[in-house]
Amino acid sequence: MKHPNVTIKFLADIAGVSFSTVAKALHNDPAINIDTRRRIQKIAEEYNYRPNILAKGLRNRRTKTIGVILNDLQSPFYSEIYKAIGDVLEQKGYTMFLADSKYEEELEKKNISTMIGQGVEGLIVSSVSEASENIALLLRESVKTVFIDNRPSRDDICCVYVDHEAAASLAIRHLVASGHRNILLLNGPENLPSSQHFARGYRETLKACHIPYRDELVKFNAIDIATTTHLMDNIINGNDAVKPDDFTAIVTLSDVTAIGVYDAAMTHGFTIPGTYSVVGYDNIFSTKYLNPPLTTIHQPKEQTGVLAATLLLESIENQACNMTQIILNPELKSRASVRIIS
Repeated sequence: MKHPNVTIKFLADIAGVSFSTVAKALHNDPAINIDTRRRIQKIAEEYNYRPNILAKGLRNRRTKTIGVILNDLQSPFYSEIYKAIGDVLEQKGYTMFLADSKYEEELEKKNISTMIGQGVEGLIVSSVSEASENIALLLRESVKTVFIDNRPSRDDICCVYVDHEAAASLAIRHLVASGHRNILLLNGPENLPSSQHFARGYRETLKACHIPYRDELVKFNAIDIATTTHLMDNIINGNDAVKPDDFTAIVTLSDVTAIGVYDAAMTHGFTIPGTYSVVGYDNIFSTKYLNPPLTTIHQPKEQTGVLAATLLLESIENQACNMTQIILNPELKSRASVRIIS
């Protein structure tokens, strides 16, 4: 069923409940009885209601607000990006709303709905998936959006991202040039686009260097210190398929993961780079202060934030529809966590 004026108020009248009850039910708020929630959600589906209908009433007036939806607001990587975005927006007189999707597509969808309901003029999104229905929703409803960190698998989008495959290649080639052939990859969750591209770069670079790919040397885990420390505990204690002498070097998808390796080194007494050489990814602020300073692949985080914000504001201010896609190059930061072996 299609109706020309489907608003939350319209749904409230149909359902015989208050405006706030509908709003909460559409966000699956447990404060609303489950049967009421399901009834309201069914009515919304029947009338082809879309969360951003509320924003359509705001399009003729300026709110000067931008929504920024990232995967992990506690990550030092993302914090550097949203700081750069915030600096640009502040200079231009805009306000930033922040939301954390925690790598979950349903939460990402809820964040998008909430942001649009608050009348944001555009969004900067680090998408959970390259082929998420949430991406299609944003494009279908003509919400001005710039994607960062990953490139959605379509051409009709605007994005700023770093080539993760090239980053993995830089790390592996640096280790191979230092004499390492058995390299453990501590990757992120397997469903993440960045993990998939990084793993592909790892695999293809080994092949280019004539080094056999060993599937058991690739680990997919959450990007946090505790998870990495626990994984290294199992390896060092012989409780993993990978044994302590199966590798001489470790490359990680994130500097946070690399810090987990350093934490395990303190617990188990192995040394970096004496026992294992380590290469991280991101070049977050703290890495040069580790002992030893971490060799890492630099992501231009500040540049990512500045470019994303600038592209979005140009689109809003000039009503432009240019689908600009910017690929940024990673850079090796060679420090003291890699040793040369014969």
